[in-house]
Order: sequence, then C-alpha cells, then structure tokens
Amino acid sequence: MKRKKLKALQLSSLELNSHAQALYSLLMKPIINCSPSWKNAGTEIQQLADCLLSYRDYLTEQKQTAQSNQNLEHPVRTIEKDATIEHRMHNPFGVKAKYAMLDLALKEASGPSPVIFDEFIHIEKPFSTNDERYRYFQHLQLSVPIDIIRFSPGGSTISTTCILQVEENRTQDEILTQGAQFLQRVRSQLKEFHTRIQRRLFKEKLKNVASVLPAVADLLYKELTLDASVAAHPITQDRLRLIFLGQTGLIPDLRSLNPGRPSGTFDVFFEALSGIVENVTVADERRHSMAHLSEFISLDDMIQQAAQACPEGTPIPSKSLVRLQFAPKNPYCKAALNFTSKIQVQYKIQRRQLRVSHQDDHYCNAQFRYLKERAIEAREKCVLLFCDDKAKVPIGDPGSAVSTGVRGKKSIVPTPTTLAALDHDMTKASVTPSVILQCSVPESIDKSFVRGKVTTVVNDSVFQTASPFRHAAVIAKLLQQQRDIPSVLLKFTDGGTDQRNTLESVKCASICLFKEFNLDMLVLARCAPGHSYINPAERVMSILNLALQNVSLERSPADDATEASLKQCNSMADVRNKAIKNPEIKQSWLESTEPVQSLIRNRFLRLTLKDEPFAALDPVSDAEINNLQRHLRELFPELDLTKLQKAHTKRVHSYNIWMDAHCRMRHYTYQIRKCEDETCCLPSNLTREELEWLPDPVLDETGDHYKTYGDVKNVETTEEDRPSFKIRRETQIKKKKVSTTASATITTNTEPAGSENTACELDVEIAIPVPDAHLCTVQNSRAIVNCVECRKPRVIYSHQRLSERQKVSIVIAMSEFEYTCGGPLLPPTNSLHAKVMCRSPLTCAMPVEVPYYGSDLGRKDLCCYCTEESEIDRDLLKNFKTVLPVCESCRKEGKTVIVQRPYGKKHRGKIGLPCSSVLYIHIHILCVCVWTKSCTQVITSSHKWMRFCP
Repeated sequence: MKRKKLKALQLSSLELNSHAQALYSLLMKPIINCSPSWKNAGTEIQQLADCLLSYRDYLTEQKQTAQSNQNLEHPVRTIEKDATIEHRMHNPFGVKAKYAMLDLALKEASGPSPVIFDEFIHIEKPFSTNDERYRYFQHLQLSVPIDIIRFSPGGSTISTTCILQVEENRTQDEILTQGAQFLQRVRSQLKEFHTRIQRRLFKEKLKNVASVLPAVADLLYKELTLDASVAAHPITQDRLRLIFLGQTGLIPDLRSLNPGRPSGTFDVFFEALSGIVENVTVADERRHSMAHLSEFISLDDMIQQAAQACPEGTPIPSKSLVRLQFAPKNPYCKAALNFTSKIQVQYKIQRRQLRVSHQDDHYCNAQFRYLKERAIEAREKCVLLFCDDKAKVPIGDPGSAVSTGVRGKKSIVPTPTTLAALDHDMTKASVTPSVILQCSVPESIDKSFVRGKVTTVVNDSVFQTASPFRHAAVIAKLLQQQRDIPSVLLKFTDGGTDQRNTLESVKCASICLFKEFNLDMLVLARCAPGHSYINPAERVMSILNLALQNVSLERSPADDATEASLKQCNSMADVRNKAIKNPEIKQSWLESTEPVQSLIRNRFLRLTLKDEPFAALDPVSDAEINNLQRHLRELFPELDLTKLQKAHTKRVHSYNIWMDAHCRMRHYTYQIRKCEDETCCLPSNLTREELEWLPDPVLDETGDHYKTYGDVKNVETTEEDRPSFKIRRETQIKKKKVSTTASATITTNTEPAGSENTACELDVEIAIPVPDAHLCTVQNSRAIVNCVECRKPRVIYSHQRLSERQKVSIVIAMSEFEYTCGGPLLPPTNSLHAKVMCRSPLTCAMPVEVPYYGSDLGRKDLCCYCTEESEIDRDLLKNFKTVLPVCESCRKEGKTVIVQRPYGKKHRGKIGLPCSSVLYIHIHILCVCVWTKSCTQVITSSHKWMRFCP
C-alpha cells in the first residue's frame, strides 16, 4: 500500500531559536569531549546551531522589513525611483528573426504610442527559462531606434517592459528630457504594489461617504490606483470587473418573475384613507404644521375610520399591508425600500418644545446681550450668576416610595433587580432644587456662557419655600465661600414670582444683598415671560435629570404623634397650618425630609458641567434670612417687612428717597449702585464711568433691530422702545379718550397715568376661562385665594357645590401653582379648569370684590383697596345696603367708598364718586348732547347722574 507523502512543516523564527538552544544545550554535555568522534560531531552540531540562529535572525529581519513596508503610505517601489530608461540604436544590418514580430508591432503602432512587451504576442514561443528572457533583451536591436523602460514592482513579478520608437541623432539632453516625458506617458500602464496601510486608509475614507461592500471597495481601489497586488478573492474580483465594464447579464433580475398582488384589490380602501389623511393635513396646515393631538389613536382605529368611509363589501387589507403604505421615517436607510409612501403618514412622538410668543422677546434678548457684554467688560471685577428653580421633586410618605417622574433613559441596575415605584403621584411632601450657575465669563460674546461652577440647594417645599430673601441668603452664603468679593454682581433669572425684579420683595432682598457685601453695583435682569429657555441655568436642568431619573423617594418616619397629625393633612398648606398650631411639627417634618435632601444632594455632587464638578449648599435657615434682613431694619425702620407690596412701601418716605438715589427700575431690569454721598455709602472701588447704568435696548434707524451695546453705552436711555410699553401707552390713550365721552365707565384705579402697574400685567397670552354673567355672585362663592403679588383675597366661583375630592384637587393645585390677579386659577391640565375659576378681568389695582364681603369666607373688616384693617362708614350704611370698608390712609389718597343698592331706589347700585367728578361728567355729557341737539337726553342723563352725587 502506497503511503501518502507528508508535506514538510515550515519553521518559524521561534521554532528555529528553540531548536538552536536545544543544540547548544547538548554541546554543554560532558560526552561531547569524551572521544574524537564526539568532538567532530560537536563541531557539526555547533555549525548547525549557528546556521539555525543565522536563519532565525534573517527571518526576524525580513519580518520587520515587511511590517515597516506595509505601514508605508506609499508603494515600496515607486516608478519615479525604480523605473529605468535605456536607449538602443537601430540595427543597420537587419533585424534578427526572433525580433521580427516585435519590430512589426512597433512599426504598426500609431505615432509615438508605446508597445508593452508581451511574450505571448511578440515572440513565437514564450520563454521557458529566465536566461532566455535575459539574452533576448540583452541583444535587442530593431530596425528603428528605440527607448526601453523597465519597471519591477517587486517580489516574483516579472518586470514590465515598454518600448517606444524615437528619433535618430538626438543629443544627450534630448535623450534625458524625452525619456522623462516618455516615462510620464506610460505611467498609467505601469502597475505598482500598494501597501496595506494605503488600502486601509482608502476604505476608511470611502466608508465615511457610503456603505460599500469590501469586495467592491477593493475593485474600486485597483481600478483607480492600478494596484498590482493579488486580490483576496480573485474570482469575485473578476466578476465585479465584468459588471464594472457593463456586463450586467451575469446577475438576473428575479423580480421580473414575480407579478405581484393583482392590482386594484384595495384601491377603494386606500383612496378613502388618503382622503381622510388629506383632510387632517389641511387642518394641521392652518396651525402652521403643528398638531396638538393625533387624529388616529392606533392603526386599528385608522383602518376602521377608512372602512367606514368605504362602500359596503369593500376588501379591507391587513394591518401589515397598510403599515407598508406609510412614508418611511428615514428615507435614506435600507429599510425604506419596504415602504411605498402611498399614504403620507408616519409614527411620531409628541415634542414638548412649543414656546409661548411674547411681544417683548426681541427686546429682552437684546437686553440679555447687553448684560453679557457688560460682564465681558468687567470680567475681572464682577461675578455673573444665572439662577433658576427646578420643578418640585415629589416625596412619598414612609413606606410609599413615589417616582420623581424623570424617566427619560434606562438606568444601569443589577440583573435580578426591578426598578419600582407607586403607581400614583398624590403627595404632600416634595423638595425644590435651586440652581446657581456662576458663569466663567468668556473673552468674546460669540463663545458659550454655559460654563462655570454649578451650585445646587435642595429646599423643602413645605417650610423652605422659595422666596426673594431665601434666594438672596443662598447667594450670600455662596459668595462668603469665595476669597475675593466682587465689586459688581450681575444676576439673570427667568422672572418668576420669587425672582421678578418689579416686585417690592425682590427689590428689598436685592438691597440686603447689596449692603451685605458692600457692592459697588448690582444688576438684576430677567427674560421675557414664557422664554425661560434662554436662561443658561435651564441647560443645567437636563443634567440634574440624570441624577433623578428612575428614582423613587420616601421620607423617613417621624414620631407617632407627628405621623398621626400628618395623616390628617392632604396638602402642603394643611401641613403649614398644623405647624402654626403645633410648632413641634415643623422640626419633626424637617428631620423627616432631611435624609431625602441629603440623598439628592449627594447624587447632584456626582454630576459635572463640562468637566467642572457640581457643588452643593445646605438650605439656609430662618435665622440666616432674618440676619440678612437687618439691613432693611437699619435703613428703613418704619418699613413693615411682612407687607412688602407697592401699596405699603410707597408710604415709607425713607424707602422711596433711598430708591430714588441708588436705584434704576425698569420692567425687565433692576439696578442698584452706590451714590456719591459719603455719609450714605462707602467709597466705591470702581470709577463712576465703570458704574454706568446698564442701558436699555434702543431701536436703530430701520426699526427692526436694536443697536449694539457699543452704540448705547454711556448714553441715557429709556424704555420707550419696549413693545409692551408702547401697547400699554396706546391703550391708556384710548381709555382716556373713552373716559371723556358720555358712555365713560367709572374705574377705581387711582394710579397716575403713565405709571407702570407691573403687577397686573398678563405677560403671556394663554387661554383663560371667562366666567358667564351669572357665575360671579355671592351664591356661587366657594373659597378664597390670595394673589401672590398684591395679597388681596379673590373669590373662587363655581355653579355647583364642590365635593371633597374636588376640594382636595384644588388645594393640591393651588399649593403647586401660584395665583395672580387676572390669571387662571388652575392649570389647563386640571379637569376643573373650566368649571372653577376666579373673575378673569381682574387686575391687582382693582379693589376686593363685593361678593367677598357678602359671603362668610373671610374677614369683612379689611380695606377693599389695601386689605388693611378698617371699619365701615356707618353714615353711608343709612343710605346704602352695601358699603365696602376703606381705611383712613386710602381716604386721604382720594380713594372713594364703594357702595351699592341704595335704600328706596330701584336702580342698580353704582360706585361712589366725589361730587366734583360727577359734576365734571355731568357737564361733559351736557356739552356733547347739546352738540347733537338731543335735549331730552340731556335732561334725563343729568337727573340720573345727579342722583348719585353725595
């Protein structure tokens, strides 16, 4: 039986080294020197070991050379360096027979075209050995003079030989010049071996442009670069080359064998469905391509609506077939080939990115730019703070962990663990994280301001509520930790009820902060209503969500007595009322929520903003806030710190004088700076030029844009270019014109014309439910809510008596949202939004409503203008059934007593007026009516008006 011959295994350098070391180990044996024959054997063994080591070194050197060659970004052998040019004279004695075919091919070549030598074409029999090939080119002479170019790309590849007919009797310079030109002409026919790194770089760049199969990428590289390297898959490359040359018949299109579904089966259904979608599209276009709800609840609902619009018996396709008629979400991916786009619908997720428009948004953006440029000017002498409060984070009762509501992404948890929380969010405990971004002011306005040190404070929402003084105390605590106290403090907020610079409490808190650090200047600015997204502190909220996502929180249990009392509370307001009666509840509550605050604070400390770690502060105590308020007690001893409303502060003479000397008040900015009186303020660290007021935005000549900061710097400006100021001024002019006519409406607002009543403005136009004519009565009065700005009680109306569940829902909503006069009582998401409401046309300047005094919902001895304690005029009660109380200070200011329902009169009650006002209106009506020659109307009107003259 014939044995199969085994192939010899190749030896690597490691194996050669191992064999050589074994032989050297054998030479160390004593037996090598025991006899002459062993000595001869030892010599031969040593020679063999030396040979193995030499071959090992050779393999290692060759491997290193090959690796270095493969890492080159150019071929190892290039045409410029390794190609040779040789000139041969013609043979005057005739061409030998073996060169006849080559000589004929050269003569038949048109013009100076080169001939690439091919031994299968230009000689009768291919070379059998290399010596034949060598002798053939060694004695090559043709009938014409020629130049021979030879290039060997390397390896075992045969050198490429190009032959070109040239002119005779050329000089040496012409031979060199024409040879170089000839080399460049035949360059495209000389192939090079490219390295692996060259092919890899090409494929990486090609991958950035398109997704191409590796075989196709190899073909493209070979065709573009004339790479002579051996293909990894030669058969595949040959097939692709044929396809590249246009022979597409190699791949049959099997789709021609599939006739598809018979056409027309579901055409009626799809036409009906397309009509429904077109109607929805038209409705959406009226909303500027914005839809607030989906017309189709599900795919089944869409098919059902289309089926109802089709005649009876119409074939209905399956859900998968209808789904394939949709438009693809990404038309550039490969899966988009499965969709027909016959019906222009897609699956989409609602985006919560709609922004409320406001007439002052452009103005406020220009003001914000001015603030940034001021910070860049004084970047070494000022500190720029961006402040904002995050939404309340709910906390469950002991044993009832409630989710924070942040579920944006998946969290990393152990495999057997399940993230769980209660399936409801009815809580009375919560915390409010406050964020302060101390900006690292850049050197240019074009660079980002969302960088710097972020400091967070986790406040309890029940007893550590957000207030202007609490925010000021936190900033004071933050600045005390710094080495150098700045001379100028710039602060930008979103203008909430605890940050709005038009409120007196915010102004007073800013004065305390100004005095606490002996600042040279303090500037507060806010954005337009509904545009808090421009506040850089808002960018930090998404980072805080990383620490709050998929987290469930519960407070620690307090003592049994406290827990029993807390179970009777349904809202944060109930907890505060309990704490008033029992002060120990407050301390127990704070101890119960402190572990949750520490947990959230520690999670915030693990966050970073652009590699800058977050910092955290403990909530400020009431003692720290009281200590900060000492500056108000020292400056304005007669100021009541519990009544920081404009109605009260304007009566404090020292307060108004100090504000006039140190402050500049605008609708969106509030500025404080030191005066030049040394008895009042310490000397400033900065010059007076460096303490110029932050200018107001001023429109340029076009009227569409605001001037740059450099144009208005050190220029006295006003708010006359603020759009809302123009609108209010035009409205006041119209009201003034209307008030001078016979049909003038009598108002109770005694604010002087042109004064800014910022507390009663509706900054954002939202859908506020308007009560009907029969709702705002005493019989429909259900509860009382206090305005957070003017502190006046407002009546809550409802046609039906509220159930206990509805009362709890309203109390929870009112504890989370703050009410202002004229605004909505409940958010639009509340089911009672259109059923329970306050009087909508209210403003903070209007007095307390008459139904408040007719019901038993609140105190009846409050002044209807300022809510101070007062008494009812007993003399007017003899003539009128309804008389509202007015305090003595309001009477001195000229405000009238509101009366209704006079005794013995059938006419409806009117608002009382001074006799001079009635006489003026009476005379004006008389003049107007005489002009219109309506004497009868004059007499009737005059009698009606004179009846109500006191």
